[in-house]
Amino acid sequence: MTTTAESTLSHHTPSSVDSGEATARRAAEIEARLRADEARLLLPLDRELALLAELQEFEFGRFLLHNEGLNGYWTSYVFQYEPGDPTANDLERWLLTKSLMPGIRERFHRFKAQIAPHVTDGAVLASVPCGLMDDLLQQDYTAVAPGSGLRLIGADIDAESVESARARAAARGLADVCEFHVRDAWQLGLDGEVDLLTSNGLNMYEPDRARLVELYRNFARALRVGGRLLVSFIPAPPAPPWAEGGRSGDWDRYGIHADDLRQDLAIFGDILQAKYLNFTSEQEIREQLAEAGLTVTGISYSDTGVLPVATAVRRH
Repeated sequence: MTTTAESTLSHHTPSSVDSGEATARRAAEIEARLRADEARLLLPLDRELALLAELQEFEFGRFLLHNEGLNGYWTSYVFQYEPGDPTANDLERWLLTKSLMPGIRERFHRFKAQIAPHVTDGAVLASVPCGLMDDLLQQDYTAVAPGSGLRLIGADIDAESVESARARAAARGLADVCEFHVRDAWQLGLDGEVDLLTSNGLNMYEPDRARLVELYRNFARALRVGGRLLVSFIPAPPAPPWAEGGRSGDWDRYGIHADDLRQDLAIFGDILQAKYLNFTSEQEIREQLAEAGLTVTGISYSDTGVLPVATAVRRH
């Protein structure tokens, strides 16, 4: 695995993680760290240890304990959850309904809606990193003429995600128009052939501005002249309400109650130590995309003005 892959691959185990010895060791390491850091924890130590124990009780929680983030399978799990779907325990239900995860699910559905107008005869659509490629595979292709030249391209550094996407394509009867690549996003190998390229979430793992511009330049190279990029980005969040400079209303736009926010940050910060390496303002992403040869034509936000998605076009 290259250094580039290591810097952007956010997980290190298969999707299925059991409750055996490796999980027990991982939990013991986290417990020791929490005890040592007790004075700095967002919740009382006994509450954080109870959350640590609950995370070990269900497969999604165990994956988070080992990986501090999501892979393609679990990202799809979050995206596809609907209120009322069964969950393993109360904490899993809370994660899927009251943490910050519902926000990324809403953004995914905006992505899908923006892709839909590009589903036309002969279109070449790409998803990078594709994960399980739900953004493309869940589109409606019934109006596309057979043999029109439609192509769906998925590329991801994670071989497990690519194989799962391939299986989903076959299940939806789309295998014949799909191609998949286990490939670093910085080395796509696509040249002027894509009408629409989507990228949701990758840039949050790359803190280096020059590397981000290089990534977007690779995306631009993949697009035909006039082709479009849909890319998410995350502006810096406000300070928590309880922190210095924090205000109680700043998080209302994210649809999360202050008590739920504290628990979210305790789980993903204190316990998991998930690392979001890159926050980007709207002005910064406009500049980065321009430097990469792309022109921003629009930026959409949620109804409450958060979790943006930029649309950019290759002019030349």
